[in-house]
Parts: sequence; C-alpha cells; structure tokens
Amino acid sequence: MAMTHASRPSATALNPTLYAFLQHKFRDVRFANQGSSAVVQRIQDPLNPKRTLTNAQQWGEYYCVCCPFCNDVGNKLWINYLYGADYNPKSGRRTDTHLAICYKNNCIESPERREQLEDLIFGPGRHLLAKVPIQAGDTTIGPQQISVPGKIVNLLELADTAPAVEYLTGRNFDIELLTNVFGVGVCTEPYPQYRLMRGRIYIPSYFNQQLVAWQGRLPTTQKVDMKYYTAGSKSRTLYNYDLACRQECVVIVEGAPSVWRLGAIGVSLFGKTLSSWQENTITTTWTGKPVFVVLDKGEEAAIEKATMQLCRHNLQVIPVLMPDERDPADYSKQDLRDLLLAAADSVGVSVTLSSLR
Repeated sequence: MAMTHASRPSATALNPTLYAFLQHKFRDVRFANQGSSAVVQRIQDPLNPKRTLTNAQQWGEYYCVCCPFCNDVGNKLWINYLYGADYNPKSGRRTDTHLAICYKNNCIESPERREQLEDLIFGPGRHLLAKVPIQAGDTTIGPQQISVPGKIVNLLELADTAPAVEYLTGRNFDIELLTNVFGVGVCTEPYPQYRLMRGRIYIPSYFNQQLVAWQGRLPTTQKVDMKYYTAGSKSRTLYNYDLACRQECVVIVEGAPSVWRLGAIGVSLFGKTLSSWQENTITTTWTGKPVFVVLDKGEEAAIEKATMQLCRHNLQVIPVLMPDERDPADYSKQDLRDLLLAAADSVGVSVTLSSLR
C-alpha cells in the first residue's frame, strides 16, 4: 500500500470527527494519503455465507500520531479514516478498530491493545456517535462559542475601593494574576438580556481559545440568592482548561475561586457532577497523569461518583477529602500542596506539584 506523508495538517479531513478526537488527544496529527478515499470491495465468504470478507485495493487517508504505547516520537501510529466509523451496541465497541498500525513496534496488534487505543481515542463517548459521518468538513469539536455579556472592565483599571476589588483582595487573591492569567473583570454595562450581570465579577471560560461559558459572581461574602449567574453549557465546560491541559497533572475542583488558588493545574466544574463530555475530555487530555478530584466538604458521594467514572480509564485518579468546611480557595498554596501530596502518597502516586510552591 503506497503511503505519502503530508507536510502539514489540514483543516479538512475525510473523517473530521475522528480527526478532531485525535487532535484533541495527541495534538500533533499528520496525514498520509491525504484526501484519498478507500477503495474497498466487500464480498460474501464462500465458506460462511453469514460472513463478509473485505478486499481493499487501497485504504486511503491515514492520520499519523505518536504511539502512546512505545514512547514513539515520530508519528509512527497510523490510524485510517474509517477507524471506529460505527458503533456496535452488542459489544459496546466502535467498529473497524483494526484499521490502525504502529510502524515502530507493531504494538497494537493484540485485541486487548486495540481496545486500549479505542478507549484512549473515544472514551465513554463512543456510544454517543451512532455513526461517524465520513466526509470532509469542519474538524472542530466541543462546546459552542458564546459572546460576552456586555462591557467588561479590567480589574486593574478599577479603584481599590471598588466592591469587586475589595472582595477579591479580602480573600487574598492576586488582582494582577486574575486579570492577566484568568481574564477576570467586572461587567459594568451589560446587554439588556444580561442585565443581572451589572456589577458582577466576570469569569470567562475558554476551550481551545474559544469563549464557551462565563459566570458572573456577586462581590460579597454574604449568603444571597443567585450568587452566580452562568451562560453557556455547564456540562460542556472545564474552567481553565486551556492552561491546565499543558500541565503535569490536573486538580478538579468546584468553582473558579478554587482554581485561582491552585493556579495552572486547576480546572473547575460548574457544579458537583461530571458529565460525559467532561469525563471524556479529562480522559483524553490527562491519560497516564495524576488526576486529583477535590470537592467541598460533605460532597463525599459526588467525589466517589466522579472517581469511579475516571477510574474506568487509564488515569491515576486521586480522591481528596477536604478536612474541614473550607473549600480549596480558602487554603494557602502551601497547605493545598501538603494536602494533595498526602493524598497522592496514600495511593502510591508520585507527583511534584512544583507550581504550588
């Protein structure tokens, strides 16, 4: 089978959904036989009429990534564009997962390793794609982009006596960090449909550099109704994903303030439960890396459920029970580091947490 290697990835793929999954997981996805469709003849097995044999003159387009099973750095794992094209409800698996080969060590030849690769690529979302569309098109996948709620003023432009600044500094948050790293501001002139955002702290959430959700928080420590106002899909958002996806580990928490305390390694759910999209995104992003699950005091059931969801995959899951009523945002970085290291040590996972020093 003749193979030609594309010089650079293209925005168009014969199987845009599979390409997007691979790009999300492996980042560097190259092409072989770009734009070439498979020429496949399916014939009936003369010895078993119920069985179909496949005779391929050419398999067409391949997506080339670094094999995760043999320390490959040369994009030797080739995955055909027909890989996983349909879903078999009886087996609970995608079809045609044999259409992948590692040209370094042939290390995905066994059925067990092929299942591992399928889990790595599709995760629990495999059943949500009843049939993958095999056609050229947009390769982006993920939450929908939304717009800002109105005029947003930079925190650094506000007076020290502004309610938002007083609230955030009163909780020992670094205004410069919140502004320059997390893009936090204040909505001073909301659009009519977002009038409840006036004066709220604006907390944007990005996925692959697209604004997919935001929250507005009232700048108060008092118990009030509707403390948070949210736009975008809560179930298809991981706050701080774009920064955390490049780190040595991830700490899943509840609420943006806890992420602000953790810094680059933190991601937040907009709630207490882990959606299928969030589970799949975490699985494909931090495979083989430590994943801490930290929710507020009294949320043991939610921690256990999230841990069970993630433990089904190739992840080093570390559940962390908060020792008191404080959430992670109320701890110092050093105290958080000690708490996370102790939890990791208790399950035999080695991690440095250098960013929390």
